[in-house]
Amino acid sequence: MTYSIITACLNSARTISRSIDSVLSQKTLPDEYIFVDGGSADGTLQIIKERGGDFKTSFKIINQTEKTGITGAWNLGLKEVNSDLVFILNSDDWYEPDAVPEIFNAFEANPDADIAYGSIDFHEGNRKYTRDCRPLWMFPVMMPIAHPACFVRKSVYDKMGCFDERYRISADYEFLYRCHIKGIKFCEIRKVLVNMELGGTANSNRAAARAETREIAKKYCQIPFLPDLAYFSRILTGR
Repeated sequence: MTYSIITACLNSARTISRSIDSVLSQKTLPDEYIFVDGGSADGTLQIIKERGGDFKTSFKIINQTEKTGITGAWNLGLKEVNSDLVFILNSDDWYEPDAVPEIFNAFEANPDADIAYGSIDFHEGNRKYTRDCRPLWMFPVMMPIAHPACFVRKSVYDKMGCFDERYRISADYEFLYRCHIKGIKFCEIRKVLVNMELGGTANSNRAAARAETREIAKKYCQIPFLPDLAYFSRILTGR
């Protein structure tokens, strides 16, 4: 079983080494390490190039010339993937040391699974809290799983297509919801696999994230009022 990592970055000099170190700490390194840079001007690319000799694996840097945001960056990376599994690790996220063995074990124990997913630790300043997975039936009202902790067979993207670039913030929700309703098989790993530093695009653009989530849910949900109910609930609670 082989895997590729796609890392989208933009002015990520402060955090990119942490992400890279978490990959290099794995017992099995990726066959491909693909960086998609949105035009960094803070030394991010220099750090990646300097660390290139540490990878001992195939790595490349793709310059994202069109302003298609993180969604477009993921899609550019997906065009380059040739491995069995796709991991998406953004530049302010990092893996737990035993993440890859846990993921491989999950796919080996569940050979019919197309997507494996686990829990995630969110970090905000000195605070840390764990986001456990929620039941998949909650897709109509919220994103039940954390995208950085999702690991997807390349064949799923071949079958389902890539991320919808109309959505700049919630494209991960749209993709996973689309997979769910089309019968793609998910497998839960009951363990924290990834760490995520809060303050990214979704967290700093909550109003836009709510609007996109509502639009996506209304497109796929069979109970018309549920997405609206969830939308107004998030406004009232500030989530």
